[in-house]
Amino acid sequence: MELQQLERQIKQQLPRPSSVEIIAAKQFSIPIHTLLVKYAPIRRTPMDILMKMMLLTFQTGRFQDAETVADVLLVESLFIEDLLQKMKKTGLVIIEESIQLTEKGREQLAAGIFEEQLEEMEQELLYSPLHGTFLQGELEEFDEFPEELSYTEQLSVLWNDEQIVEALQSSVTEDSEEPTFITSINSAEELQINDAPCFQYVLHDTGKETFDVRVFNTLTNAWDAHLEQLVKEQEHSSWRELL
Repeated sequence: MELQQLERQIKQQLPRPSSVEIIAAKQFSIPIHTLLVKYAPIRRTPMDILMKMMLLTFQTGRFQDAETVADVLLVESLFIEDLLQKMKKTGLVIIEESIQLTEKGREQLAAGIFEEQLEEMEQELLYSPLHGTFLQGELEEFDEFPEELSYTEQLSVLWNDEQIVEALQSSVTEDSEEPTFITSINSAEELQINDAPCFQYVLHDTGKETFDVRVFNTLTNAWDAHLEQLVKEQEHSSWRELL
């Protein structure tokens, strides 16, 4: 993609009244870290009647096998066996001398919600040290990349597991047809660091004699209020010299 052509398009879309003029424009890049995250989501569904009956039965009596449970509940032993294996696999029961509820089984029975851990998945996330958080967007290939902001070198990269889980959950909520939840991650590996170009415009309101700045982020494809505030803090004192 041609960066200069995109910049001209964005500049035309910049909303400003007739009393506001652009007194300076520049391009800069921000560093974006790409992480490959592996995680196992959890599916939460209302517990069905048969599962509740079985868990209550295991809580109040001693049963050694599925056939005995089937006789008591008057249900085909095949259904009981299948559900019993599912409970064992998900950690709701253990089978020793008798079938016993685990702490997890007691908690889910009390809540009436069945939690099932799904197969491991992986997803790439994009972290911006300048924002201190993960961003939604796509890294584009450009014919050129401007220099990074000079004050990005002072920033440390400090993502944590909580931020990763929040970013994953946000993505899962948007894309998944059924509700799934992420409570932990299995691994997070940094793959690479890329540059995301941004367009900066310094605005001067000739009627009010005030200054402002707008910054367009090509990663998120939107005007970036966080970067605008950062630029104001760093550069505002020098804008009057541009007149």
